[in-house]
Amino acid sequence: MTSKNWAKELEVIHKLEARYGSMDNVPNSKLANLHKMPGIKAVSDDYTEITRTQYIAIKLVMEGKQGKTRTSRELRHSNVWLGNRIRAIDENKYYITEDENA
Repeated sequence: MTSKNWAKELEVIHKLEARYGSMDNVPNSKLANLHKMPGIKAVSDDYTEITRTQYIAIKLVMEGKQGKTRTSRELRHSNVWLGNRIRAIDENKYYITEDENA
């Protein structure tokens, strides 16, 4: 995803975010134009959103450094939820978002 124009793409993203308050509020027509830019690829629906904190905790489970049940309890989710995120990371079908409290 390296691009010579990456600064330009980031500038467009920041302008959209500032105008609409969040990328979630940007109209689909504006997102379609954004996805046509050379450095940006669309994130399809089969990708899973994981926060940075969740990612770090899930990696501990995957490395065998922490148990699944303890991690589920700490993240306040079920083992099924955790299993789905582990699978997403294994298949490289995830994207990391910022934590809400950060």
